[in-house]
Amino acid sequence: MAFNMRLLLLLGSFTVLLILSYRQWQSGASAFAVALTLAAVLAAWLIWQHCSTRQRQTALVLKALANQDTSLNLRDQPELQQLLAQVQLQLGNSRQQAEAKAQYLQTLLSQLDVAVLEFSADGQLLQANPAALRLLTAAQQQQLQQGRFDEANLAQLATILYSTTTHHQGQLQWQQQGHTDRLALSIVCSRIQGQLRKLVTLQSINQALLQQEVQAYQQLTRVLTHEIANSVTPMASLAQSCQQILPVADTLLTQDDHADLCEALTTIHRRGQHLADFILSFKQLSQPVQADLQQTDLVAIVKNCLALQRDALSQSGVELKTDFPAHALLWLDEALMEQVLINLLQNALDAMQHSEHKQLSVTLERNTQQQWQLEISDSGPGIAPDVAQQIFIPFFTTKATGSGIGLPLSRALLQVQDAQLEYKPADQSGSCFSIRFGQ
Repeated sequence: MAFNMRLLLLLGSFTVLLILSYRQWQSGASAFAVALTLAAVLAAWLIWQHCSTRQRQTALVLKALANQDTSLNLRDQPELQQLLAQVQLQLGNSRQQAEAKAQYLQTLLSQLDVAVLEFSADGQLLQANPAALRLLTAAQQQQLQQGRFDEANLAQLATILYSTTTHHQGQLQWQQQGHTDRLALSIVCSRIQGQLRKLVTLQSINQALLQQEVQAYQQLTRVLTHEIANSVTPMASLAQSCQQILPVADTLLTQDDHADLCEALTTIHRRGQHLADFILSFKQLSQPVQADLQQTDLVAIVKNCLALQRDALSQSGVELKTDFPAHALLWLDEALMEQVLINLLQNALDAMQHSEHKQLSVTLERNTQQQWQLEISDSGPGIAPDVAQQIFIPFFTTKATGSGIGLPLSRALLQVQDAQLEYKPADQSGSCFSIRFGQ
């Protein structure tokens, strides 16, 4: 306020001196006119000095605000000093809140299982969270940092990324080490500080889709077994009852007719009983699996299952190769895990039954996403591509005496343990079943 009053006084004095000097000069040149003119010039200089001081103070205040400097002291302007302190306090609080929110968002992104990547308008990778770094290989990360999309997975991502100007949602087939994953893709475009940014999120939906598939199979199996059992069980029981009330031979029926009818009723009863037992075996596939998860050493489970198959391997002349670490602690149901491994090992032995060179390989290692991956490979004839697409469908089997529930049941038992069972051709020949643990 005092600053403004001084400026008004100086402006008023300058105006008065300028008017007086102008009138004196109109009357003629005189010493008094010169003195008034010099006084007006002095007032103008004082005004300029006053405004320069105000400008310098304003610059100091702005600089102090920008640098968070609280040492600036404006002794001659206490009101401005107080206002400066209030503004600095509000700016400090706002900056702390913004930093806290940014730190919270950064922590949240680091904990998400969803891969989040931020790209510039020209496709340059600006930042990525840990989940994205786990999804991408080292070569893929290097390409993205250089703004290149040469790798096959990145090429299909680039096609969608460059064509998206607002938002996009879809799916990607993402080739991982030894398997194909299905990813949910979302792209959101926005402008930050005037620059176009594209936020990409990638999330694996393979496990969810497989779970829905298993549940659908379980529901279908439950309905089929119920309906078939309701028809087969009374039929077998009725055949047995008819056999009991059948009159003796040579009364109503001849000896031959009586024998034929007895044989027919016996066959109906026996086949009905076999069908009932067969349907009973499918009930385990239609029932939801409850897992008792405990921290367990997977290596110990694998070794126990191989020990159970030691005699069968020896009698069949199978060469066993193993490669696994000393320990691998995961949250598993030991009984369910053993059931799965025994089934896969038995399938491998059956596949190599007519092979000249019999070799079984069991390996456990971490993949590029640092997930434990267990692979059981055999040197059998392998599985044809059209057949491989159906091996996880309940009731489908290529074995003469198979029931077609081993692999679907194994997949269901693994899903409740956060693991996925997949088939892939072996590196040279034969088959390979891979178990990938999400832990």
